[in-house]
Amino acid sequence: EQIFSRHLILPDHAAPALALWVMHAYAFDAFFTSPLLAITSPVKRCAKTLLLIVAGALVPRRLFASNVTAAVLFRVIEKHAPTLLIDEADTFLSDSDTLRGVINSGHTRTTAIVIRSSGDDHDPRVFSTWCPKAIASIRELPDTLADRSIEIAMRRKSKTETVEPLRGDRIDTTCEPIRQKAARWADDHLEELRTADPEMPASLHDRAADCWRP
Repeated sequence: EQIFSRHLILPDHAAPALALWVMHAYAFDAFFTSPLLAITSPVKRCAKTLLLIVAGALVPRRLFASNVTAAVLFRVIEKHAPTLLIDEADTFLSDSDTLRGVINSGHTRTTAIVIRSSGDDHDPRVFSTWCPKAIASIRELPDTLADRSIEIAMRRKSKTETVEPLRGDRIDTTCEPIRQKAARWADDHLEELRTADPEMPASLHDRAADCWRP
């Protein structure tokens, strides 16, 4: 929470939500659902990319992408099982039904699969789409993605607001102890997380509850 709040002007309650999503990236295999982290803003220059950079310094096996196709997306997930951090989504995501479908599929473990023909014999092959994903976009995400998301709605910093400038060349080193502790905590508590059944607020139902339960 402190790392996020140090460098970013955030909406109320966003810092703990972001910290929890980071921990989810370490422990997501304990869960049935993996909510998208949707970082949105009404206009440019609201620090969406900066938020992704900070998140990327905290999560395991980060992979940044400012553009990606559906065919590449499921192959890179299958090969590397990354924490996927997609920026500039407003420039390409709405134009591809296939890409949105692949991302949607990764919301639950059971559905996180696509099937494609592969090789000279065109044998069918199953690819996984199961990994933590964050997407930054000007304006809200398309409806089906937004429905599978925890949203952080960013805004421009006012003239009276100040934050500590981010040194992009140092943030990875700064966050290394946190990454180590997060990985250890997730390893130590994975079985407890698998069997946990937290009581959900009455205001959350259906897919919203599914997103927040992890």
